[in-house]
Amino acid sequence: MTNKKGDKDFRVFVKFDKEMTEPIELKALLFDKKKRLLERTFVRNEEAVFKTKVRTKDDVRLLIVPNSRGAERETDYDLLQTKYKAYKPIIRFTNDQQFEILPIPELFLPFWFTRKCRVAGNVSKFFDINGFAEKKGLCHMRVHICEVDRIQWLIPRIPDDIISRIPDLVLNPELPIPVPVLPDPPIPDPVFTNLLPTIADIDTVFSASDIPKPIAAVSAEDITSRLQNTRQSIAANTDVLSILQTRNPRLIKNTILANFELFHSIFCFVPWLWPYFYRCDELAVVYTDANGDFDTNIFYSIFGDHPDLYFWVEAFIDDQWTTVYRPSIPCHTYWQYPCGTEVNITISDPRVRWECTEELCGELVWVKTIGHGTSVSHIQQNSTTGLPIQGKLLNRQGLTDTHEPKGNYRRPFGAGLYFILQFSNELPSDKYTYYRWSYRKIKNADLSNASGTTERLGNLVQKQYSFTYVDMDGHFHFDYDKVTLGPVDVGAGIGLYKIPTASPKDTPFNVPQNDAQWDQNTRSISFDSALDGDGLYEFTLELFDSAGNKINTIPNELFQVPDYNTFVPSVNAPSVNLVNSGINTCSAFKMVMRIDNSKTTAEIAKIKVDGVEKNPTCCGFVPYKGTSDITVTFKAYHPQNFADFNFRIQKGTCNDAVQTSKTNAKGMVNGNANGYTRNIFSMYTKTFTPADLLGICTSEGKAAFAEHLYVNALATNGNHEINSYDSSALAAFALEPK
Repeated sequence: MTNKKGDKDFRVFVKFDKEMTEPIELKALLFDKKKRLLERTFVRNEEAVFKTKVRTKDDVRLLIVPNSRGAERETDYDLLQTKYKAYKPIIRFTNDQQFEILPIPELFLPFWFTRKCRVAGNVSKFFDINGFAEKKGLCHMRVHICEVDRIQWLIPRIPDDIISRIPDLVLNPELPIPVPVLPDPPIPDPVFTNLLPTIADIDTVFSASDIPKPIAAVSAEDITSRLQNTRQSIAANTDVLSILQTRNPRLIKNTILANFELFHSIFCFVPWLWPYFYRCDELAVVYTDANGDFDTNIFYSIFGDHPDLYFWVEAFIDDQWTTVYRPSIPCHTYWQYPCGTEVNITISDPRVRWECTEELCGELVWVKTIGHGTSVSHIQQNSTTGLPIQGKLLNRQGLTDTHEPKGNYRRPFGAGLYFILQFSNELPSDKYTYYRWSYRKIKNADLSNASGTTERLGNLVQKQYSFTYVDMDGHFHFDYDKVTLGPVDVGAGIGLYKIPTASPKDTPFNVPQNDAQWDQNTRSISFDSALDGDGLYEFTLELFDSAGNKINTIPNELFQVPDYNTFVPSVNAPSVNLVNSGINTCSAFKMVMRIDNSKTTAEIAKIKVDGVEKNPTCCGFVPYKGTSDITVTFKAYHPQNFADFNFRIQKGTCNDAVQTSKTNAKGMVNGNANGYTRNIFSMYTKTFTPADLLGICTSEGKAAFAEHLYVNALATNGNHEINSYDSSALAAFALEPK
């Protein structure tokens, strides 16, 4: 069907010159006169129907292209023709003023049929296991597989001023090429993270040893040597050298196109070139299995170039997908990837834990972390002071050393707490079917005894699982859903939570998706730390049988905690974490945690001269005599001293190290620091001579200063510091002689 001008929809028939023996899924893309994409639609029943209203054939341009992941995302009119071999029909009117296009020529068919390529690999990380580096596969990692673009499709769009800078990279050997800093852990590239390279035209099959290895394994000296050798190779090629010496952008573009493999060895290390020479399209997103393996198929044109692939990886951290491996693209592409060859990706991001690569055998409950970042083994369970801090003792019970050097227990917990458990593959059983957390406040904020009663934690707990589904176009996708663990009442057991089964498909969850699976970690409960105020809390984890009866004779070794130094392997929970622990059994797991949601206070007082405030107005001028004492005072406060402070005095634009060494101070808010004396009201005071403050400005006799105070609360939610408890202050003053 065609349609007349001015109709509501724009539609055309899409046919082939030659009858097709097998179908090809097509998409039609409509552009305006300036090649801006207006709409894309599937070709259904040999017809493309657009919602865009078209008045005249000269208003729009039309492209027809096979449906593929890359073409589906591409919006560049010219690139769709060069890379994806899109058919550009001429839109014309029939005698009765209807739109129509001619059939697709047979010559497009060879480019539109595809070949399958198997892409397989493994994602792993080295872990310190009992002093030995052990490589472990990482499960449920999300791997993005990207295909590079051909340089001939990109080079016409590279500005001449960029091309004109390239000869100096070769002709001027004194021009330094900085060796890129290789991040550890890898971080995303800058704004051009979606750009990639290509090199060769030939569909060559390489052996596994020919695949380029990650540049992170190459030293800075090796990189420098490689650059020097490449410069020499280009200089030795008289044809290439003579064209570079012309500095003619058009000629240089052509010689780069013909010798890109040679130039790539330099371009790989020149970041300002990357956005122009390197670009990619995402072909697939896959997930690793329990061993860290992934395996999928991609497709490429029979007459196109062999796939050049780049990989980047995400992990599910703190309830969101987070990039944990994304090295610089130009130096980490697998050129002309040999289909089926395993790609080994090694993660170094410290946020990635080995938590779900192996199942726990037997009947075990591993009490892992607070949040996803604080091991329960790093919470001090005993009442102990440890070493003094700034001359003051601190009771460390219930505090953690997360974000600190090991053993420096000084951080309490604040808002946003949840507890992570892992259950072994033989749970649940008839004996151990449910769990329940409870809490009791045992000390007040000042560590005086509290008369808190035991309260059950009864908030809704749901466990997330992943599954795949097929959309109406036959494409696979991942999605997530949740099941409810509790609270439920079973017999005498009130407010219980179901121990997750090995699979969400098992009873009692019975989810409908056949391939459903979940992370072995369970976010078992959350806790509102503001419920009963700040203080020391005891949390208890109990187990119940299938009838809701509490189990009081639990083997001690059933409860596991992380190894303090290595996290894995798990270890038997120590007796301090067990309730009613006998020779072989206990009745529950317990742990104490110090809760503190208090905010800090930061204040800067006015300057005093000889004990009297001399800048009573807001203008800040401080008159002084040569013999005057000048006193600086600020307040850095936290009710229980769980905070650090940093106080700085900056003089004008001077970098006066002698002055700042005297006037600046930092430390915990519990005691004196760098000559500043702290009183019982958390006011810090220090007296200076005019010369102490003026320093290198003493000859001028006057100077302007800025005072900045930041008070950083130490409370954590298990994942990171809680910055909302912090405070800061800013003030200024100027010394002027009387």
